[in-house]
Amino acid sequence: MDATDVAVIGAGVAGLACARALEQSGLHVRVLERSARVGGRVGTDLIDGFRCDRGFQWINAGHPDVRAAVDVAALNPRPVEPGMVLAHPDGYRILHGSQAALIATIRSGLGQPQDIARLLRWTEPLRKPPARMLAGADMTLAESLDRHGISGRIREEVLRPFFRLVFADEDLRTSYQFAMLGMQALRMGMPALPALGMQAVPNQLALGLDHPVEHGIDVLGVTRSTGEGVRILTDGGKISARAAVVATDPTTASSLLGLGIPTMRGLSTWWFATEVPPTTMKMPFVNPMGPATGPISHALVVSNIAPRYAPTGQHLVSACSVPTPGKDVGTETEAEVRAQLAQIFRTDTSRWGLVNRNAHSAAWPTARPPLILGREVDLGDGLFVAGDHRETPSIPGAMRSGQRAAAAVLEELGEPAKP
Repeated sequence: MDATDVAVIGAGVAGLACARALEQSGLHVRVLERSARVGGRVGTDLIDGFRCDRGFQWINAGHPDVRAAVDVAALNPRPVEPGMVLAHPDGYRILHGSQAALIATIRSGLGQPQDIARLLRWTEPLRKPPARMLAGADMTLAESLDRHGISGRIREEVLRPFFRLVFADEDLRTSYQFAMLGMQALRMGMPALPALGMQAVPNQLALGLDHPVEHGIDVLGVTRSTGEGVRILTDGGKISARAAVVATDPTTASSLLGLGIPTMRGLSTWWFATEVPPTTMKMPFVNPMGPATGPISHALVVSNIAPRYAPTGQHLVSACSVPTPGKDVGTETEAEVRAQLAQIFRTDTSRWGLVNRNAHSAAWPTARPPLILGREVDLGDGLFVAGDHRETPSIPGAMRSGQRAAAAVLEELGEPAKP
């Protein structure tokens, strides 16, 4: 039977961050991955020279958990311009990422004067110290907006499109506290695209390992044995380990560990090539009118931000569809998508080339109230779990959970953590 100090099951961002922390403390670590690539839900497909991320993703290059896990400078992050363009049928409204810009938008006719005071009260947690930011009972976004009397156009044509963009939330059931944390991270950080696509993030983590990720290994079961470590059954044999960390997607983790499966967000992403970009702007264009006007929630000319996402002389446009409650992911047609993109960008899209389409029913976990940070990662008897479903549903959350799982393993094995 093969033996190792720690087996990490899953080479997503959480598993890779965990493995790196364990190796830095001197342990022998084997990372077992079923697929042919690292990254899990974070990845990029290279198609005819175009880099198509697996979903609408970015990295917060200023987030402390990201900076602790990877060499951000080596990713060559290309900043996304803060804000969003409201592609309203009667004209564009550019909403830069600041409170002053939001107030100006309200005064332009999308809200009432009293909405300014209501929004200031609604965003009050953003002005509190971190220790007090999550004080009080949590609630859904819908409940928080109702409680503060925020309704009408400012709710439906500004805030709801923003929630679709950032949280893929169509039903306003996301945790209010999580939304405040996300908005704080955006305000304090730097949303960006790695110059060579999101795949660069897990690739960097994997290349930093002492032992390469072992691909094509399907883990069939994990058995705990008090005082005797952990036994991992794979399709190629058995592995003995002093500890094992299950860092797979939530569904696989549930099958191996018997944990509950969180509700997952779905997302469909379309990628189009064009010789002439429909805009030179580097911020997302959002649909402020909702599903009634078409399936697209938001779109972005990614090659304006990171030119190497497209071959020389070409540009790449991404468009995302967030399914309405009760509707399956990916039911929109190419004709519907093209028609709405023509409306959003005020241009002819008939000659755009379809590069790729990715429909993912489990793009990331939802964050329902009450928000629970730092879910348990130590399951006892040498078995641990990591993933953004143990923290906040985000890349920083996945990295943080991997670091926490590594710390718990080191404590269990009596190994000193690296200073």
